[in-house]
Amino acid sequence: MIHNSMFGKGCMAFAIRLCTTIQKPGPISLSPFQTSSRLISPNLRRLQSSPLSSSSFQAPEPPSSKGNAIFPDIDFSRKESVLGASYIRNQDPNAVFVVNGASRGIGLGFVSALIERTRGTVIACCRSPETSDGLKEIISSLDSFSGESDNSASNRVRVVQLNVEDEHSMNRAISDIAKHSNGRVDLLLNVAGILGDGGKTTPGPERSIQKLDRAWMEKSMVVNAIGPLLLSQGLVPYMKCSKSKRTKSRNNNDDVVRPKTVVANLSARVGSISDNGLGGWYSYRMSKAALNQGTRTMALELKRQGTLVVALHPGTTNTDLSSPFQANVSKDRLFPVDFTVSQLLDVIDSLDDTNSGGLYDWAGKALPF
Repeated sequence: MIHNSMFGKGCMAFAIRLCTTIQKPGPISLSPFQTSSRLISPNLRRLQSSPLSSSSFQAPEPPSSKGNAIFPDIDFSRKESVLGASYIRNQDPNAVFVVNGASRGIGLGFVSALIERTRGTVIACCRSPETSDGLKEIISSLDSFSGESDNSASNRVRVVQLNVEDEHSMNRAISDIAKHSNGRVDLLLNVAGILGDGGKTTPGPERSIQKLDRAWMEKSMVVNAIGPLLLSQGLVPYMKCSKSKRTKSRNNNDDVVRPKTVVANLSARVGSISDNGLGGWYSYRMSKAALNQGTRTMALELKRQGTLVVALHPGTTNTDLSSPFQANVSKDRLFPVDFTVSQLLDVIDSLDDTNSGGLYDWAGKALPF
């Protein structure tokens, strides 16, 4: 229950204005911030669908874990409340969502889903924007569907070049994000990661200690652990939302207390030390374990500024990263991208203080470190 706090009053006022706006009769406006499921173009809808649609996909129960989880499972009922932080954040046209690793796979799926389920700006970061056909198609689809000569719909998506292995690229990207977002970030999704193809063209993931390669281990740590933390370091100053932090409602002069912001790091179950019963995959396991530790440590620090931080395990998803290893994965354990993205966004939208610092799977189940 929300009591008479500053946050509660601000959220209540904003929610009432939103409900009033939604209930007003009249034609549907195709503003860049009013993208709902019925306003998605056929091309964008196709981009959101993998070969096996999430609407027909039924995932089995997640496997049990060795070790003990120390965080509570996710309470999904929180995301349904119009007074909840996620509802306010998703309905705010001034909100900014940053996706690192946005050119393909789960990252591209996040961009597509955020366009549909939020009203704010999506900043898509990737290594090579000029060759990111998926992002280009999303933007082109928004342009063609809006029918607006000024391409205002496509302005909801901003593309930023970012190579997490390069310090200059990182610094420039942080500066570009700050400009595109007017110095505000509400959700940071650190998705970019590497695994390798099992020895065909990369040393990793290494199945034995004799296969370890210094350069690959260093690269894995930089991309999977160091990069996400340094990007977070650069953006958390724009994520402060203490009780004194207020923002203007887009269509009203009243101030609204900004809901809590979120940093979500895409991790992996194999990064759990207590759950490691098979061995192998040295660099990948080590880098994800490091990311989990960084997530936990960030959460303890950033709670003072009103930022939640979590690590998320997506499950085995049908992407290029998992492609070399799909032969031994049963059909019901190989998730379509849109299913994974929808599940993870539901987890994010259901977070509260008790979950910050935890490692969670796609079903909202807390995993042991």
